[in-house]
Amino acid sequence: MDEAARTPLGQLLLQRGLLDEEQLEIALAEHLSTGKLIGQVLVELGYLTQNEVNALLEVQREAGAAEADSGARGIDLLRTRVAEAEAEVEQAASDPGDLGGNGHVLFVWSPSGYALLSRAGEPPCVGSEVGVSGGSQVVVKIGPSPLPGDRRRCAYLDAP
Repeated sequence: MDEAARTPLGQLLLQRGLLDEEQLEIALAEHLSTGKLIGQVLVELGYLTQNEVNALLEVQREAGAAEADSGARGIDLLRTRVAEAEAEVEQAASDPGDLGGNGHVLFVWSPSGYALLSRAGEPPCVGSEVGVSGGSQVVVKIGPSPLPGDRRRCAYLDAP
């Protein structure tokens, strides 16, 4: 099976230099919050033309239906993790010990998608190593939480 068949669309975009990580994060957040197709979001944001999206989708289609099913499972897993994190924010906001303004969120990349983890205290500095399940990752940037209504800062992690 070729590399494109094993690689989600977002990873293909990064590997081919069509998007940077920040653009991909913005597009994924828009995709998840609106329910629009990721290709439609990429075109609306001006990151790609419709022809570029069509060409990438054709690469994936040629790779086989089995991988398309795997990609759908990855998106479903990401949606589940985002929903769990949003529920955690709602729960924290209703508690007197509110994490909505304290603590931070970790945005953890993995081959199967992204995970959002809630942590107490200030976010770690850019360049710091953070222990997460499966090993440690490095903070590549600090920004606002990707969760709607969450006032916490977010540490975006990647493999060292």
